[in-house]
Amino acid sequence: MREFLSIIINPIPVICFLVLFGLILFKRNKKRTGKALLIIAGFWFLLVSTPPLPELMAGELERKYPQLSDSYIKNVEAPCNIIVLGGGHSDDAGLSPNNKLSLIALSRLVEGIRIHRMIPDSKLILSGFDKRSEQSEALVYFQTAISLGVDSTSMIFQASPSNTQQEAEDYVKNFGTDGKLILVTSAIHMPRSVMHFKNYGISPMPAPTDFILKNESRKHLLRWIPSANNIDIMESAIHEYAGIIWANIFG
Repeated sequence: MREFLSIIINPIPVICFLVLFGLILFKRNKKRTGKALLIIAGFWFLLVSTPPLPELMAGELERKYPQLSDSYIKNVEAPCNIIVLGGGHSDDAGLSPNNKLSLIALSRLVEGIRIHRMIPDSKLILSGFDKRSEQSEALVYFQTAISLGVDSTSMIFQASPSNTQQEAEDYVKNFGTDGKLILVTSAIHMPRSVMHFKNYGISPMPAPTDFILKNESRKHLLRWIPSANNIDIMESAIHEYAGIIWANIFG
């Protein structure tokens, strides 16, 4: 239900609904209301396809937790677990494991491996279910990590959870609430992830990655032209806010 609601409140469905209802009202001779809906649809399109609103909403989430610095990571003592949350994968048999991972998932795994290599004797917890595929994402993570030189004995699967809440629940079931945990996920997803883990009694060290917004010394004026990329950022932000609101209401 939450997934369905987060989809229908995304920018494109909202625009489609406004245009559709506006045209229906036009056809039924309610031209003033129909025209108002079409104007609102156009205004909404400009809001979600240009930088200010999408970057504001995404920035509020991404700035909450900074990236872990090398000096901080090197001062973390073992035993320490590093959990890499699932981010999407394919079961295309013609692709190597790293190419089966989505760009989001690959970014999360690379960050997890980076941190793991700086903390001797740390364990890499690879999370992600099969999502109607023949292989779980945890397994694809594992295969990719092996190809990048990670020792198989330092990794543990968590292949059953299908969402962030279940990933937190499974981690606590398997490892308890004691000990240090570094949580690796996308920066925009981190506030909701930390919330879920805290709800299960563990306070992880946030290690955000896959940042959508990056500071650039020079910003081109063409960035103000409406683009699908801005709509994509807006969709990601709406998805996270919807998840946070849903969790706060329904637990």
